[in-house]
Amino acid sequence: MVSDSELIARLREFLRESDLNTTTTAIVRRKLEEDFGVDLSEKKKFIREQVDLYLQTQVENAEEEEQEEEEEEEDGDQIEKVKSEESGGSDATYNGVDAGDNEGTNKGKRSSKKRSFNNPTLSVIEVEHAATA
Repeated sequence: MVSDSELIARLREFLRESDLNTTTTAIVRRKLEEDFGVDLSEKKKFIREQVDLYLQTQVENAEEEEQEEEEEEEDGDQIEKVKSEESGGSDATYNGVDAGDNEGTNKGKRSSKKRSFNNPTLSVIEVEHAATA
């Protein structure tokens, strides 16, 4: 008879290579039976439990990766905010226009007014309009 550790190792290998949307525990069991050349009917429950554990681990790993990505994104946002605050906002540009320059020269841009991102009168609609213009 095949040891549980051998079954688990082969089961995980098979699942890593499989489409988890279409693979069933019956398919897994038949593949293991084929690989080891033994009847594993008496191991149905064990195989099902191991498949469930594998899937649970995959979900947990995906959630951890997603959380790490969100934290990295938040950290990046914080760094950009600090850099902007440290520079006094004068380094900011919008569509190639220096946002700190409020002179009103056009220089080939669509808008005749230049506004700082720190200007509280700059509404979301104005930003969206400028982005699509």
